[in-house]
Order: sequence, then structure tokens, then C-alpha cells
Amino acid sequence: MYNYSMKIALSFIIFFTINIFADGFEDEFADEFEDELSPKREKLFDPLSDYNRFMTDVNDVIMINVFEPVTKGYRFITPEPVRESVGNFFSNLYYPVSVSNNLLQLKFKYSMDETFRFLTNTSLGLFGIFDVGKNWFGVKAHREDFGQTLGHYGIGSGFPIVIPLFGQSNLRDLSAGFVDAYAHPKYWYTKTIDNNMVSYSAYLGIKTYKSINQYSLSPVSYEDFTKSAFDLYPFLRNLNEQNRNKLIKE
Repeated sequence: MYNYSMKIALSFIIFFTINIFADGFEDEFADEFEDELSPKREKLFDPLSDYNRFMTDVNDVIMINVFEPVTKGYRFITPEPVRESVGNFFSNLYYPVSVSNNLLQLKFKYSMDETFRFLTNTSLGLFGIFDVGKNWFGVKAHREDFGQTLGHYGIGSGFPIVIPLFGQSNLRDLSAGFVDAYAHPKYWYTKTIDNNMVSYSAYLGIKTYKSINQYSLSPVSYEDFTKSAFDLYPFLRNLNEQNRNKLIKE
């Protein structure tokens, strides 16, 4: 029982940190950001700075030498319309997490939009494969998570934490990911598998595939994006912080 609990805890961490890196990657490319060496950012409370710098370098090597080649291969063999449909399907499954956090933030209009999108995309969009909510009805997604909900009510991000393999996070968002995990259908689906190891492997496999597919749709590669960074860790740390703050204010 103890070993299984540890596996589930690890899967939650992987679940949330992948979402941070993969799901926000395209938005981060589009956003303007401050200089990573600005005095304001350097004053950020960062008690794990030495560890975070080390793990950022490790993740950088893995990203360039493993994740990038795998994604390039996947992009080559999988047509873009198929990859977009896969992304739509996974986004549709996120509905319970998004609508609950919109409600917690009292964003009732966004909650209704999310519900409309889920109903139309699940039915007319063939279980979310096609985003008819946006393409036919002009209703855009309003994706929210529990980290944004906490930030909405003034909870600070806490100190930065770099997760092995999965990149930049912070204490608030990493903790909030445990709550979001319980609301996601993927968690409850894998829980139906009797074999604990198979369930755990299925959960990670789904998340890994989702991340590869999401990254394959990004217009700019990680390597090209980060090659001009003077100091990689504060560059990614500040970018993650700015992107999260932007999402919280929306």
C-alpha cells in the first residue's frame, strides 16, 4: 500500500509539471517577457537556487537529446490535422478541471462557455476530436487550474521548484496540481485498471503522449527558443512566473 501511494504521488507530480511545461509552451513563445537578469527578478526568494540550477541543466540536456528528437519523429510521421485532433480530444477531457476552477473563481460566464464547448465538442465534435465550439460557434476556451484559482485569491507562488524531467514550477502550482489531478477523467480511468503497475504505467504513458503531441504543435523549438538565453535557469524561471501571472490575471 505504501509503495502504491508513493507511485500515485509521483504520478501527480508528473501530471502537473508536464502540464506546466507542455501546455503553456506555445503561450510562452507568444508572450513578451522581461529581461531574465532584471533586478526585480533577481530578488525573488529562491532557497533551492543551487538545486534548481543543476536540475535545469539536466533537464536541458534531456530536452535537447531525447524529447526534441522524439517529437521531431512524431511530427514527421503524424499529419498536423491528426495532431490537432488529438490535442482537441485531450483539451476536451480537461473540462471538469477547468469548469470547477472557473466556478471557484466566480467566473460564471466562462463556466457556461466551458460547458457549452464540452457539450458541443463531445457531441458534434465526435468526443472532442473537432473543436466545433470555437470553429462553428466562436466560443473560445477559458482554461483554468487550481494554481490559478489560488493566485486569483491572492495566494503567492512561493519559491521556485524545478522538477526532474519536467521543468519549472513553484510551490503553489505544484501543490495545486494534486487537487486538479483528482478532477481529471484520466486519473479515474486508470484507477479502473486492477493491476497497480499497469495503472501507473498507463497514466504516465497517456501524459507523455499528450505532452509530445502538444509540443509537436508548437511553432518554435525549445532549442531555438533558449539558445540566446544568457543564463538558462533565471530565464526559464522568470518566463514561467510571468506566464502564470498573466494567466491568473485573465
